Amino acid sequence: MKLQEIADTIKGSYRKDDLAKSVQRYQELTMKSLEPISFIDDRNLTSISPLGGIPFEELTQEGDIIVSLHFPMIACYVEPEQAGYALPHYMAIIRLRPYINMDSRFIAQFINSQRGREELGKEVTARYKIKPTSLPLSYLNNVDILRKENELISLL
Repeated sequence: MKLQEIADTIKGSYRKDDLAKSVQRYQELTMKSLEPISFIDDRNLTSISPLGGIPFEELTQEGDIIVSLHFPMIACYVEPEQAGYALPHYMAIIRLRPYINMDSRFIAQFINSQRGREELGKEVTARYKIKPTSLPLSYLNNVDILRKENELISLL
């Protein structure tokens, strides 16, 4: 089952901060906000005031998975009190579709696992013979998150 079949992936945008003209302030995630043990550290956010605001889909919601698109490609689960954080251009939100009956924490654990990192980098490594330091959305969307589990079930 590929990730794009069960979830929407939304990449953050680059925003110009304008403190003089904008009245709306947001808390934006940073690389230091993402802890390797799958949680968001609220003490390492930055405050921004972008011109024109931020689209709703680029704000975190409870149950989302935030993924850093650059090394070390950490995935973190969004707790209820962490909804409404802005997403920078070097991160993506994985948001499960409403009809999917799966705990999104599984996806965070999969991405942070050794097998998940191998699956994410497999296509880049095969094509260019290098380990990836950044993660294009197409590779993230096409990762098969349940391949090994489905192989085991088919053997039964």
